[in-house]
Amino acid sequence: MNTFPSAEALEHTLGDPHLPNGPLTYAAAMAGDRAERRPHASLDCLRGWGYPAFLVPAALGGRLTSLEELLALARVVAGRDPTAALIATSPWIAGVPVWQAGTPAQQRAYADATLRCQWSALSLREPEHRPREGVKDTLTACRADGGYRLEGTATMVSDVRMARFACLLAREPDTGAHTLLLTDLEQLPTAGYELLPRVSTHGVRGADVAGIRFHGAFVPASAVLGRPGGGADLAARSLATIRTVLPAFALGAFGTGLRCAFDFLRHQRVHRGRAIDLPPVRAELAAAYLDLRVAETVASSCARLLQRLPALAPVSSAVAKYLVPHLAEQRLRRLAGVLGPRYLLRQDHWSGIFDKLLRDARLFVLLHGAAHDMLGALAAQLSCLDGPGADPRRADPAFQPVCVAPPYPLGLRALAVASGNDPVTAGLDEVCTALRTHEPALAGAAALLLAEGARLRADARGPADPGTERGQRAGERYARVFAALCLARRHLAGERLHWLAPALTAVLRPGTPLPGENVESLFLELAMEYAGRSALSLSRPA
Repeated sequence: MNTFPSAEALEHTLGDPHLPNGPLTYAAAMAGDRAERRPHASLDCLRGWGYPAFLVPAALGGRLTSLEELLALARVVAGRDPTAALIATSPWIAGVPVWQAGTPAQQRAYADATLRCQWSALSLREPEHRPREGVKDTLTACRADGGYRLEGTATMVSDVRMARFACLLAREPDTGAHTLLLTDLEQLPTAGYELLPRVSTHGVRGADVAGIRFHGAFVPASAVLGRPGGGADLAARSLATIRTVLPAFALGAFGTGLRCAFDFLRHQRVHRGRAIDLPPVRAELAAAYLDLRVAETVASSCARLLQRLPALAPVSSAVAKYLVPHLAEQRLRRLAGVLGPRYLLRQDHWSGIFDKLLRDARLFVLLHGAAHDMLGALAAQLSCLDGPGADPRRADPAFQPVCVAPPYPLGLRALAVASGNDPVTAGLDEVCTALRTHEPALAGAAALLLAEGARLRADARGPADPGTERGQRAGERYARVFAALCLARRHLAGERLHWLAPALTAVLRPGTPLPGENVESLFLELAMEYAGRSALSLSRPA
């Protein structure tokens, strides 16, 4: 992933995460996690640095111009405490519908509130999904003179108990359509609503998740985001943007979890040697490091594509949201197996942060779209592979070593609910030819990519119901082929991913063991990055 000066400056300001005292250290993250306490000191530190400015578009007085930069900043914070990262970034998450469809007055009010460090909440239960049994999101907006009256409940909403604004998706009973409302809770009479008790969670325990129940509260027509009855479309477009940045939190947890495991294993003695010298341990660490490199490249590519090719958002956002958190959670679970029961200890090594990272990573797999939802969404987009041919050159700028994207949010005006075609996957044959021609060592990986592309096109010719097992398999194949092409096109554009061959195999054939030569080269690269000069003693078993 490209390093932005802002992310480097934030990392420098936050200092050493191993210190026993201070905000955004591992000790502080664990103390807050055990107490299920909101990380106030960490959030104050981020405010002092200027983090809220990166949540507001530059045209409205903030510093947000690039989703890839926001991804990098959120990852830095999540590498220290995913809870603090999610809470600190939540005003941007809640504001996505405002940036996309708000009036100038709505955008100005929301931007000012965010820059003043006021909190906001978002409730976007997708209307096409049936509510689960026992979950009663029954929020309705009945038309009244000059506006709407809200009745019912929105549950599982982050920060709603301290929010100034709440973006709420409500159903209009008369028409059955959904409308999205930017509700100023400070302007509502307290008799019109009640805040429900906080709900405890297994991951991100310091987050304030609760509900809000309305009793005929009047909301003026000026609160409508977009057009009345157009809330479902706006919610879908907003979620595509949100899902593209959410991988930052999983990447932060993944990166720190891998560093933590590596550091523990290189000091752990087993039998007469070191745990790090055991071949299975080195292979597991090398495979995790490869997946981390894959995940960050795919995440940054999808962030670029959202701004460069917003019409592709239904595909690129689902790929990012499915694959990156999935890789992170899967690898952290495997590393937990390598660490054994010691990863559960709260004291000693890195304040016991590994267990928290694993729990938080599981939440990021589910947040704003579980894996089966994302695979179903991709299966529903398979028709764009079998339609009129797309020009693969349209995607080229997103894969250049330096990508200049249209300013956010101006680049998202063409954000779509369904994709017409896919210029990334359209270049598959050309990409495979280039890999074989210019780098014979990549011929095997190119052949594998070509074969998976042929299977994907066959899926597109006979699309299955997204909810069936066949549809889920087709959706996963689409995600993996798309991700593999992001890697290959970044490499061909000049980024020179020396680990591309094993990466393509890992993406397209998950579970395939790494060849021995790749294990050693990737392990040494990991050791050089994480252990510095002392890595020389890890280059071969003692």
